[in-house]
Amino acid sequence: MKFKSFTKDAKKKTKSKLEPSRAIEKEFERALKKIARASGGIVEAHVDGHKLVNTEQMKKALKAYSEALTPWAKNQALKLLGDTTKRIKSDKAYKENANKMSKIMSKEIFESETGLISMALVNEQVALIQSIPLEAGERAQRLALEGIASGRRADEIASELMKTTEVTESRAKLIARTETARANTALNLARATSVGSTHYRWRNSGDKAVRDAHEKLHGKKLDGQVFAWNKPPTLDDGTTGHPGTFPNCRCYAEPILPKE
Repeated sequence: MKFKSFTKDAKKKTKSKLEPSRAIEKEFERALKKIARASGGIVEAHVDGHKLVNTEQMKKALKAYSEALTPWAKNQALKLLGDTTKRIKSDKAYKENANKMSKIMSKEIFESETGLISMALVNEQVALIQSIPLEAGERAQRLALEGIASGRRADEIASELMKTTEVTESRAKLIARTETARANTALNLARATSVGSTHYRWRNSGDKAVRDAHEKLHGKKLDGQVFAWNKPPTLDDGTTGHPGTFPNCRCYAEPILPKE
């Protein structure tokens, strides 16, 4: 069986619906930042200068908020996965390929694989969302203890404590980017393998923000190199995984599909 690249010219990089969607990511980020701001507000309401006031009450409030987020978090995770699935399924190359293969078989495999993958991703994303308020509280407690144990200046500790919302929003942004890319990779893999793909080409964003380990592999340009879906590469920094599965990663996999 012959294989073809998603692009007419494998060396030419084109915009693809298989890249993590910035629109989907930003929508998810906006939702998570609401949680970050609420969490920061709870922490900062218990800050008095460089100290925490009634730490146990703060922890109780953050835990209650975290637990109350469960249904909302599940809906947000399902929306992220639903939007990502629609985007991948609408890719022209997949549509063209599906017309040449067993539509029933590929659809059954895809829906089955997607269901299993989505269930795991939703559970993991719900846990991550619920961790936002808990981590905000843990950070505040560490800072307050530092002021006692290390003798750091009180004004420095106070300043850091009042940055809780800002820091928590940054955490929410990281979760949004990482989880959007991770969902994109997982669902792309399910779709690709359901239509017979065994390999893909690594693609990165191609800008100055690409980290060194995602720019080159063993001294050679990583973008465009071919890897098997069942054997994720180990990069020069020692990490192993498919594109889009690393924290803050914007790379993606371009499946190599059967030609017939």
